[in-house]
Amino acid sequence: MSDKLSCELSKHEYFEGERTMASGEDTELSVSEQVARSASVYAAELDPGVLQLTLMLYRTMSVFDRAHTAELSPHGLNLVQFNVISVLHRVGRPLTMGELAHAVSVRPANLTSVVDGLEKNSLVDRRLNPDDRRSFLVGLTPTGEEFLAGFLPGHWRYLQSLTSGLSPRQRKQLTTLLERLMRSVQEADAPAQPPVPAGPSTAAS
Repeated sequence: MSDKLSCELSKHEYFEGERTMASGEDTELSVSEQVARSASVYAAELDPGVLQLTLMLYRTMSVFDRAHTAELSPHGLNLVQFNVISVLHRVGRPLTMGELAHAVSVRPANLTSVVDGLEKNSLVDRRLNPDDRRSFLVGLTPTGEEFLAGFLPGHWRYLQSLTSGLSPRQRKQLTTLLERLMRSVQEADAPAQPPVPAGPSTAAS
């Protein structure tokens, strides 16, 4: 096998490993083992610490999402829907679709179907914005408020159990670091795009 082909196969294994790790499917290959494998292929370009952090974020969020799904699915809700009604509850007033999309970090175009589902279940209502009739306001209904009043106390206890492996001081430190990381990601330059191949020449032969 040529060195070039061997390298390409190794790169394929790396990307497959990263995809699997992100989805939480791989329970045997540890983060450290994946980082070591990638470092052997991309030694010149790769900072192992950056990859280790990235994979741990993927894995943690995958586990966290599964825990929330297990809590919410008996109520017919997904995580985005729960975030929407939680934000409306905390803000205490109806929000425009744009405000709501920003608050839950969802594209406005993707929020419509989320609100449709919540409206169908009578948890939110949607009405024309009297200050701008080109937009809608979304607010909690009495049914939504009643659901949260019964659900949230147990939810807070569940969050406490999920983070019980960290001390209050560690949770505060982690929150600060994640805020810094979020700003770093938001401020990072967009990745360079590969050049677009030139089309076939139209010059006369």
